[in-house]
Amino acid sequence: MPNRERRVDRLSREQTNEFLRRSSITYLECCVSLMLTHLSREEVAEILEQEAHMVRELG
Repeated sequence: MPNRERRVDRLSREQTNEFLRRSSITYLECCVSLMLTHLSREEVAEILEQEAHMVRELG
């Protein structure tokens, strides 16, 4: 049984991580859509590029 419990724990963790990944992407898409209602596409792209640069610097 310990092997089965480990497998269940692993599957649970993987599914939780996948849910959080999808939810995060959906949230980001909503934020981008909101930005596009108030800013030009070029402004949104520039802001997102700046944010992506900051994320990459965090390593």
